[in-house]
This record gives sequence, structure tokens and C-alpha cells, in this order.
Amino acid sequence: MRPRLRLSSAFLASAALLLCVAPATAEETDAARAERLKAEGKAIREAADARFAAEEPACYQRFQVNRCISDARNARLEEIRRAREVEAEARRLDLIERQRRAAELGVTDNTAPREAASPSTLDSQLPAPDPAAEALRREREAALSASERAAAAERAAKDAERAERRARAEADAAERAEKAERDRQRYEERIRKRAAEQR
Repeated sequence: MRPRLRLSSAFLASAALLLCVAPATAEETDAARAERLKAEGKAIREAADARFAAEEPACYQRFQVNRCISDARNARLEEIRRAREVEAEARRLDLIERQRRAAELGVTDNTAPREAASPSTLDSQLPAPDPAAEALRREREAALSASERAAAAERAAKDAERAERRARAEADAAERAEKAERDRQRYEERIRKRAAEQR
């Protein structure tokens, strides 16, 4: 059984902050609850980071350092997952509150699907193309295609140069292998002659 790690004062302070977050009351508004949940998520994150910061150095005193660090990291990730869930709930409540306020002010939701417009209506809503902008766009496209062609030509030249160097290297290697084979045959011939002379 592994001994318990000593917790740092930063972790204890974060844990105390987490405990100070007030529970939800019956008359709490969505906005207040969202703020409370944001603070709670932040406190959970800070507590997880503080605990990991306290546990990681202590892991280096253990026999299974990597496992200890991995366990500490996994515990931190689990806490951060919990914090994300709390923060997601806060964002949801925030959105509900904003939508409620917008409804009170009579602002319509722009994300609602619009009625299908006819193609002629859509064409009349489009701005007329600017000739200068069109000319600039064509000029940029021409420059881009010219630079792409130049880059392709440069790549092809480099590829050809590499292929030529490779062919030269292969020819040199074949020549060396052939010379080595001739030398080996001459050496074996000399050995055979000496062996014949000694008989």
C-alpha cells in the first residue's frame, strides 16, 4: 500500500475555496447560479492543479515514479472533467438567461431559419462586383500560379540533380564491386599458382 502524500498549502486553500461555494438556493436566478457554477468550476480546476503540483514532486521519491505520476495525472484529469461539466452547465444557464432577457426586450433570435427566398431575390441582394477588386484578384491568381510553376520547376530540377547523383553513386559502387571482384579473382589465381608450385 502506498503512503499518502502530504498536501501542499495551495491545495488546502483551493479545497477550502471549493467548500466556500454556496449551494443552490430555491430563489437563486439562472444568472446567479451560472456565476456560482463558474466559480465552482474554477475552484475545482485550481484544486486539481494544486493537488497535482503537490503530488508530482513526491512521486520522484517513490519506487514506481512513472506510475505515481500517471496516477496523479489521471486524478487531475478526472477533476478537470468534473470542472468542465460544471462550467458547461454554467454556460447553458448563461445562454438561457441571455435568451430570457432578449425575449423580454423583444429582440428576435437571428439564428431562426429564414423563409426560403427566391433566386431572383437573392441575386438582387448581392453587391455588384468591383472591377478593381476583380482585376486585383486575377493578378494575384496569375502571380500565385506563376510562383507555383516556378516552385514546381525548381523541385523538378532538384529531383533531377538528386537522381543524377544517385545514378553516379550507383555506378561508382558497381565499379568498385567489379574491381573488388577482379582483385579477388587475381588473389585466388595467385594462391592456386603457389599451391601448384609447392607440389
